[in-house]
Amino acid sequence: MKTKDNMVEKTLKEYDAGGLTRRSFLKRMGALGVAAAVANAVAISPLGALEAWASIQGPEERAWELAKVAAAKAKKKTLTLLIPTGSIGNMTPYVDKWKNELGITLEFIEEPDEVIHTKGMQEAVAKTGRYDVMMPTAMSYPDWIDSGVIYDLTDWTEKYDPELFNKDYGVVFPASHHAQLYNGRVAGLLNDGDQITLLCRKDYLEDSAKAKAFEDKFGRKLAVPDTWKEYYELASFMHDPANGFYGSLEYRSPYYVKWMFMQRLVSKGMLYFDGEMNPTFNSDEGVEALEDMLAMNEFLHPDAFSFTWSSNYNAFGRGEGFMNIVWPSGFKYSKAPSTGPATTGNIAATVMPADYTKDGTKIYAGLFCWGYGYAVSKYSENPELSYAYAQWMTSPTIGADAIPYLGGYSDPYRVNHMLKPTKRLLDTYSPEYLQTLYDNMVNTVPDFCLPGGFEYQDALDKEVHACMTGSKKPKEALDRAAHKFERITRRIGKDKVKKSWLSLAKNLAEPIKKATGADQWK
Repeated sequence: MKTKDNMVEKTLKEYDAGGLTRRSFLKRMGALGVAAAVANAVAISPLGALEAWASIQGPEERAWELAKVAAAKAKKKTLTLLIPTGSIGNMTPYVDKWKNELGITLEFIEEPDEVIHTKGMQEAVAKTGRYDVMMPTAMSYPDWIDSGVIYDLTDWTEKYDPELFNKDYGVVFPASHHAQLYNGRVAGLLNDGDQITLLCRKDYLEDSAKAKAFEDKFGRKLAVPDTWKEYYELASFMHDPANGFYGSLEYRSPYYVKWMFMQRLVSKGMLYFDGEMNPTFNSDEGVEALEDMLAMNEFLHPDAFSFTWSSNYNAFGRGEGFMNIVWPSGFKYSKAPSTGPATTGNIAATVMPADYTKDGTKIYAGLFCWGYGYAVSKYSENPELSYAYAQWMTSPTIGADAIPYLGGYSDPYRVNHMLKPTKRLLDTYSPEYLQTLYDNMVNTVPDFCLPGGFEYQDALDKEVHACMTGSKKPKEALDRAAHKFERITRRIGKDKVKKSWLSLAKNLAEPIKKATGADQWK
């Protein structure tokens, strides 16, 4: 082992000194048993190869050393993972390594994503120990921690340091905080950068006849939209239902439609609650957001009211619309020739459009919605081995290797995934889109990552959907949702929810905190 380490160090020094080409460096590192993802990341690091090697491999190596010790003393040689259906493709490439080198079999139990939270709450009562690692969204952590079904990971992260907050390799702020922490403690390790961005058809933007007609009509160049008003105008201009082509594929379906509202609401300078847990979305800004959505309905794909993420991705990939609001996995699917036959090479992406507050301040706000991560069950027979798996899979190196696999929907979440990507990440997403993801993520606002989070989001979703289908007026729907929110807060306890809400709000981007008044909350 020492000989190998010496050879690696010699190779790193030789590369830094200019004595090796990048190709020769990668070839030699591969011969020394270094994973391609690690070698690539080290080769392109601005830190220099020697320093980058010391930094980037740390979380992976520390996790693997822990896994070896924990696996050796484990009586149960199977690690069981509860995961959402559709995510397994990012995990299966490593099954053989865990079996062959550690003697640990990885067993995956897939469940629909909408029932994962319930499965965890059921395990809190049943205490079966059926799961070792569970993969919830960030919204589950508060209720799962409070119910005692998962570990607080803080002590392990302090001991084995997954470098969650490293400026070069850590999870991008503020997702690093609102998608992994509960009241400042580490509840889970993020493995899926679920933010929404806006995709447009580049080939339509570059059509000279359309460009002239658009400029004649709107007095500005045809380009990706910068504001929600421009988004609406573009949808109306490109909408061509007679030819099966629609302005946008934005969601109006149950379970998804709340996110379309929340995104617009925050870009108007309004959060979901004030600093005292009073609902604020039934304000003038909330009503305007719903009215904007109702106006857009005319230019949406006819399946917008029934889209799931997969049917939405498939429709866009078949070429049935000009714009789409999607998670990064939607870009990945649309870019791949097999799943995006009409969109491969034809996508222009941008951060979510901005809007204006009442005083005229322009606000760019993204939404970090969903965001899967690894949590460790309190009833696991092998909790340290489970934690080691979570840190190893989400390390800067293994995470970068796992994300590009098409059979899963894990997306970039660490700084190095976006700003120092491997070739596979570049090939999967493109340099431009990875930069867009970074620019959007720094302005993201979290989901309802609070005690009772799923109840809040369900209440809002039902009322927004009722408005979109015409059964309730905007103000009526939002007042009804606000009433439900107040009941949920009273039942859980205002002080408990407020503590969590203020903890989330303090990590928002400064322009959003200032516009919403959250910078004054105590």
